[in-house]
Parts: sequence; C-alpha cells; structure tokens
Amino acid sequence: MKKIALLFVSLFFAACGSDSNAPGGAAKGAGGPQGKGGPGGPGGRPAREIAVEGYIAEAHESGKTFTAMATLEPLNNVQLTAAASGRLTNLYAKDGAQVQKGALLAKIDDSELRAQLKQAESNQQLAQQKFDRVKTLFEKDGATKADMEAAEASLKSAEASVELIKAQIAKTEVRAPFAGKLGFVNVSVGAWLTTGTSIVSLSEVKKLKAKFALPQRYASTLKVGDAVDVKDEERNVAKSGKVKALEAALSESSRTRQVLVEVDNAGNELLAGSYAKVNVTMQAGMAKSIPIPAEAFTLDKDGAYVFVATGGKAKIKHVETGLRTPIAVDVTGGLDEGDTVITSGLISLREGASVRIREIRHNTDYEVE
Repeated sequence: MKKIALLFVSLFFAACGSDSNAPGGAAKGAGGPQGKGGPGGPGGRPAREIAVEGYIAEAHESGKTFTAMATLEPLNNVQLTAAASGRLTNLYAKDGAQVQKGALLAKIDDSELRAQLKQAESNQQLAQQKFDRVKTLFEKDGATKADMEAAEASLKSAEASVELIKAQIAKTEVRAPFAGKLGFVNVSVGAWLTTGTSIVSLSEVKKLKAKFALPQRYASTLKVGDAVDVKDEERNVAKSGKVKALEAALSESSRTRQVLVEVDNAGNELLAGSYAKVNVTMQAGMAKSIPIPAEAFTLDKDGAYVFVATGGKAKIKHVETGLRTPIAVDVTGGLDEGDTVITSGLISLREGASVRIREIRHNTDYEVE
C-alpha cells in the first residue's frame, strides 16, 4: 500500500512540473491589456467571451398596412316623420324607390290652414292699401308721423300672419331633404298622423361611409384625402375610399383614433349595413427603415441605442426610431444595413466587450405592422 501511495504522489508532482513547462504556461503571466497577469484577464486568464444572439439589420421600403373591420353606412340617413298633426291625404312615397332632393313624399290635410291663409292675405292687402294712403298723406303733410308708424306696424303684422300660416302649411308636406333611396313606407292614406309619426326612411347610398379605429402608433400617419382600400369579402367587392375626417382626440379607453372614410358607390356594388375590411397603407411606412426587435434597445441620456457586433467586439450605436409595436421598432437612422444587432445578454455588455454570436435572426421575424 505504501508503494501505491508513493506512486500517486510522484505522478502528481510530475504533472505539475509538466504544466509549468507547457508552451505559454509561464509566459501567460507576462502582462497584457487586461489584468496584471496577461492578455485577457487577471492571473493570465483569457478575456471572457459573452455568447449572444444576433439580428441582421435589413432595410425595407414596402408600405406598411393596417387592417380593421368597419360597418358600411349610408353617407346620409334620416327617418322622415310628420311635422304636424292631421289626416294623411296623399302618399307619394313607394317602398324602395329612388327619389330626388325636394321630392314630395306625403301630404297632410291643410284645408283649414289654407282658409286661414286666404283671410290673412286679405288682411295683408287691406293693410297695404291703408299704408299707401297714409304715406301719400304724410308726404303732403296730411297725416302725422304717428299715423304713418301705426299704418306701417299694421302692415308688418299682416305680413307676419301670412308667413306664419305658410310655414304651418309647409309642415303638412314631407319632402326628401336629399337624393337617396327610400325604405319601407310605414303609413297609409287616410291615417291620422301626429307630430313625430314615422313615415319612411331615406338613405343616401350612392356614397357610403365606414368608420374604424386607428391605434395610437399610427394615429398621425393618415390625413384627410388619403386613399383607403375597402372590401366586402362576403361579396368579393373591393373599392377605393378616401379619408373624409379624423377624430380630433384619441379615445382615453382604447387609445385609438376614429377615422371616417367615404366610398363611392354609384354602381351600388356595396350594400349599406354590411361588414367590410379596411386596409390602410401607411404613408410613413414608405420611408426606408430597419425593423429591430424591441429587446435590443437600451436608453441613456442621449436617447435609444443598440449594441452591434463588429470584429468580435460589442459597439454602441445610437439610433433614431419610428413606428413601434410591443415586439419591434423601426429604426430610421443611426444603423447600417448588414449590421449585426445584439439582442441578448445586454446586461453584461459594455463598449468593447468580447462577444460570440451563437444564433442569427432576420427581419422576416420582426415586421412592424
């Protein structure tokens, strides 16, 4: 047993002696840029390489699109009702008919009002004649100024009475406020109508409108007049619309901006009330940009920056950013195509740190949509 123990001790010292004479064994303590011992670190240890994931910066110029669902609505839509009470004497509205602006659709009995109008017009005529006589006398000093003022007041009162009755007669007529298509008629001739009774609906369907919500990150990319694609996928009908209006403020609950799009429907290809898919091409997306994973970004006093791998070393590049999502950000400046952006191990990285790329990803994985 003693011989065996002595044999192990001899082998141990032989191994130690062999290490001290190995190439570079003693030389590694000869000093270097990092640490006291030698190149790379204290005690002669080589610099620690950090294994990281890389992302190849690839620019693109394709227009970004945003898709949303919207309901197609008539550009104008109104429920026509009776503005006065009375018996319906004439009905010109037909179910589903196309009518022009100002077309007479229904007429309520106005015989009593017309009798009142004749009396009012007669009083107006008499007042006019009296005024003319007094005016002639006043010009010849045959009447006082008070007489002139009284005759003028009587004439104006008579004229107002006529206008009032004419306005009441106009309320007995239901006319189309704009050109459009009627719905189903809700009344029949002879029915007694009260103020507010629904007669028929009128919709302007030659032009339609669609409202949808635009997320905050895209809220400033659209302006009035921009083109928007609208498609009824059920009927496979696609049309080009234009932005007619933008909500002034974002919704506090959803952080979205309401957009109103007007669509020409002169051929009646689209059906009001149906769902449609809205595809918005972001004009801002046409600019050249580089989508980068969001986890690659860090902030300091100078703004956003990323680490890029160059010659096995980490290098800081401050960048300018554009559109962003929770997983990706568009870089619009400060980064070159082909740069290898480091996306992992950022906590351990410093300018000039040694890095080894263990995995590469491309921008097909990260598109800012």
